[in-house]
Amino acid sequence: MLNESDLERYASQLIMPEIEEEGQSILLKSKVLIIGAGGLGNPTAIFCSAAGIGNIDICDHDNIELSNLNRQIAFTVNNLGLSKSIKLRDYCLNLNPNLKINSIVNSFDNKFPINNYDIILDCSDNIKTKYTANILAHEYNKTLITASATQFEGQLAVFKSGKFKNLPCYECIFPQDQHQQTNLNCREIGIIGPVTNLISSLQVTETIRELLIGKSFKKDQSFTKNTLAGNLLLYDCIQQEITKIKIKKSLNCNICK
Repeated sequence: MLNESDLERYASQLIMPEIEEEGQSILLKSKVLIIGAGGLGNPTAIFCSAAGIGNIDICDHDNIELSNLNRQIAFTVNNLGLSKSIKLRDYCLNLNPNLKINSIVNSFDNKFPINNYDIILDCSDNIKTKYTANILAHEYNKTLITASATQFEGQLAVFKSGKFKNLPCYECIFPQDQHQQTNLNCREIGIIGPVTNLISSLQVTETIRELLIGKSFKKDQSFTKNTLAGNLLLYDCIQQEITKIKIKKSLNCNICK
């Protein structure tokens, strides 16, 4: 049951027939892991907190730099040199103090315990981290929502290969032996802040959808009838186009074949 404060805070979501009180209760009981507290992780954590996703862990080992501030909107010049994960947690708790938000000041690796999370949100800009998140998500049957943004472009995908054998995983689409030299670091190739915010908004929208789908909530509603799994969403800021393309499972994938 939602308390009076919850009813007021989430009023704009509760009036929607696709969510209502039961859906909001599902969100409040859910637990997500956000990998990366940078350009994508910042707004993703903020939007998750605002939406009332009750348990949020933020994993990042980096400290805040001046060059981060064009897109990492939870930080100020007073935070320079401090932990991204800790300061992002503090920002989100200030926004919604009723949630359980933890800071994990560490690198994400193949030993990270992900079994207790409902959804893994990959907001990293490190290709090795993305492959590691994919392997663990597949192995532990977790939904992985992965995003990236560089320069004027962004992309988003939902992977559920561990749950559904016919769906692809991240490596089906981006084979590791073909992308080992890919550089996704904004520091090296650039980024404008609004692109990261747009992609993170889409990422959190899909998070809400997948959390409700995971509980078989209102399966007849259009919002939960659809899933982005099996598709790749591409955003081109220069052309102002969002394109959704079908992606298929690779029979030669090293992870989920």
